Amino acid sequence: MISSLVVWIVGDSIKGKEQTQKVRLYPRPVRISEDGGPPRYPVKEVLAKLRAFIFRGDGVECPCCGKTFSHFLFSPYYTARCPFCLSMERYRLLCKFLRDETDFGKREMRLLEVGPDWSFQEFCRDFEKVEYTSADLFSPLAMERIDIRNMDFESSSFDFIICYHVLEHIDDDMKALRELHRVLKPDGQAIIQVPIQVPQTVERDELGKKEQEEILKWPDHLRAYGPDFRERLENSGFDVRVIPFGKKFSPEEIERFGLSSEEDIYFCTKREAEAAKLP
Repeated sequence: MISSLVVWIVGDSIKGKEQTQKVRLYPRPVRISEDGGPPRYPVKEVLAKLRAFIFRGDGVECPCCGKTFSHFLFSPYYTARCPFCLSMERYRLLCKFLRDETDFGKREMRLLEVGPDWSFQEFCRDFEKVEYTSADLFSPLAMERIDIRNMDFESSSFDFIICYHVLEHIDDDMKALRELHRVLKPDGQAIIQVPIQVPQTVERDELGKKEQEEILKWPDHLRAYGPDFRERLENSGFDVRVIPFGKKFSPEEIERFGLSSEEDIYFCTKREAEAAKLP
C-alpha cells in the first residue's frame, strides 16, 4: 500500500528524464482497464473519497471534478491541489475553459492527452461523447507508450488534443509540434500549453548555471518559453488564438476556483480548417 501511494503522489507529474528514474523504482499504480474508456485506479479513487470527506466544506470549488471543499491542499510542486482529483491551478483553468467557452463533450470526439494527468482523465470520463486516449513515453498513467516526436497514430486521428506543459521537456519540440499537427483532424482543435517565463524563448544551454536555476528551476526543463511560443505553433501549421481566459475572473473567483490567472490559453486549429467555434 505504501509503495503504491508513493507512485500515486509522485507519478502524476513525471515527464522528464531525471524524474523517470523515480518511476522505475516503483510498480505501475494498480489499474483496471475498461473497454471503451480510460482505465480506473481503485487505490486513487478510494484515497480521493477519503480526502474529500476529510476536507468537506464549501470554501472552494474544483472545476475539474465539480466538488466543493473547505480548502485546497498544499503541494511541494508549489501548486494548490484539489483534495479529490488532485488537479492543480492550470488544469482547473483548462476544465473551466472547456466547460464555459467551448462545445466540449456536446459532440462526439476522439481526444488525445499527451502527458496524462489523472484529474483531466477523470474530467473526460464524465462526458459520454468523449473517447479519451492518453499517451506518454514514461508516465505510468499513459494508456499508450508513445514518443511525441514520432507517434504511431495515423494522420488525422483526433478531434481534440490536449498537450499541457510537456514540450519544455522535449529536446526537439518543433518535431513534436509537427506530429501533433499531423494527428489532428482537419477540423480538429488543440490546446497546447507551456510555461511562459521569459520575453523570448531560450534554450537551457544558452543560460548560465545561475540563470538555469533561477529561470528553469526544474532540471528536466530544456528551455524557457516566451510569448514567441505562438510563432512556433504557427510555424508548425496551426492557427492560434491566445486567450487571456484567467484574467476574466475576479480575485474572489480566482480564490474560489483555485485558478491560474496568469496562464493564457493557446487554442489551436489546423490552418486549413474553419475557425473554431468560440464565443
